[in-house]
Amino acid sequence: MTTASATDRVTGELREDARCAAAQLLESLGRHEDARIIRAGGGDDFPEVRVALHALCGMAAKVQRLERALRCYADETLWEAHPHSEPLAVHDGGAMARAALAGREAFELHRD
Repeated sequence: MTTASATDRVTGELREDARCAAAQLLESLGRHEDARIIRAGGGDDFPEVRVALHALCGMAAKVQRLERALRCYADETLWEAHPHSEPLAVHDGGAMARAALAGREAFELHRD
């Protein structure tokens, strides 16, 4: 699966969640017909759906970034000492975690 198709799949899944959230909101506001349209798979141009999708995509990107950093720390080779050097984790000193929490990818560390 290419990165574009993986992104499309994730966005599609999030779009369904965004539709659900928007429909619930509209239902609670008494906008039953709009909620019905969204539940039927339409209404992606409704501001409520677009805002919900935007928020969910932002949260998903953050979770994915944090998971990538966590995977690095979970990799046993990061903690293995080599015969003539310290484990890579000693050199990292938490830099990957700080980068992820600051909204940057680990590969961006060389730009600090």
